[in-house]
Amino acid sequence: MISIYTKVKLFLLNRKIKILSKIAYLLSLGTFLAVGALIYNIYQPLNIEEKKISIPVVDKIKEAKPIIKENEKLEKIKSEKILNLQTIRVNPEGDVLIAGKTLPNSELNVISNGKIIAKTLSDNIGEFVIVTENPLNIGDHILAFKIISSDKKIIISDDAIAIKIDQNKKTVPIVAIIDTDGIKATKIIQSPKLNKKRKKLKIISQNSINNLTPEISILSLTNDLELNQLEISGYSIKGLKVEARILGGKVFRGSILDNAWNIVLPNSLISGKQVLIVNLINKEGKIIAKDEVNIFGEVLKNAGNKTLLVVQKGDALWKIAYQRLGGGQKYLDIIKLNKDKINNPDLIYPKQLFILP
Repeated sequence: MISIYTKVKLFLLNRKIKILSKIAYLLSLGTFLAVGALIYNIYQPLNIEEKKISIPVVDKIKEAKPIIKENEKLEKIKSEKILNLQTIRVNPEGDVLIAGKTLPNSELNVISNGKIIAKTLSDNIGEFVIVTENPLNIGDHILAFKIISSDKKIIISDDAIAIKIDQNKKTVPIVAIIDTDGIKATKIIQSPKLNKKRKKLKIISQNSINNLTPEISILSLTNDLELNQLEISGYSIKGLKVEARILGGKVFRGSILDNAWNIVLPNSLISGKQVLIVNLINKEGKIIAKDEVNIFGEVLKNAGNKTLLVVQKGDALWKIAYQRLGGGQKYLDIIKLNKDKINNPDLIYPKQLFILP
């Protein structure tokens, strides 16, 4: 017969086995749930991808820069120094026209998805016009720019062009200049709404211009120390082309777009006073208006690469700050940079040159 002691021992042993079985069960259940959670997390991204989330074109900015081969030497130069996109036109069929300025006598490549879709050579002052060889397809596109200078240096522009072409061939494509580094704000160049406004303004301005006398004004000067060029910009009323020269020097010509013009002259400035002259030319090649301003080589040199504004009749510091810097209160920044020229903020005169921040 089994003693009472043995029975108690067996009872306690059976109880211990049951407790251990429950613990093993709970541990197994916990492990199963943990493995299940892990598998769920591993496969969750696949479920997200299957939803086909559409990514806006601006999210692809980082992919816009062209790939540089190992044997190509990349020259790090600020894009605003080497590429100035002045005119961009895209029609509903996908044809792209780009005009602007870059390094003189350089090769400009337009790249999309790693492939060169257009290339051209700039002239001796850096001007270029380029048209894509084939129309772009319906959808989103990002066009990047690679410049090969005359001394075979490779420069990648920070500026790129984002384009959205609609299925409807009557819809004007959306075009914007974007910064691949995300520093500068996106600039809308073309859109259906913007084009309607431009057409309306063009009709209004054309009717108004017909009753106005020809006029031309120099608005700003920028002395590019690295490229050794003097960039002049301004506005005009009527006229077909603009001519610019330093008195006694060679004449350079530029075209007018929406009453605005831009001309680049080689920097041949002296330390003393020189006279910059611009002429407005009509269809017959005659001068119908002109403007001039006195410039000093030392003043331009001291300004560095900053832009010099030419004060116009009726200007005030608050108005200049509002139009050029985005806020009237920023006129104090202009005063700080031009202390030697501004004795009284309420008294400024036409043809004065002020450095802009």
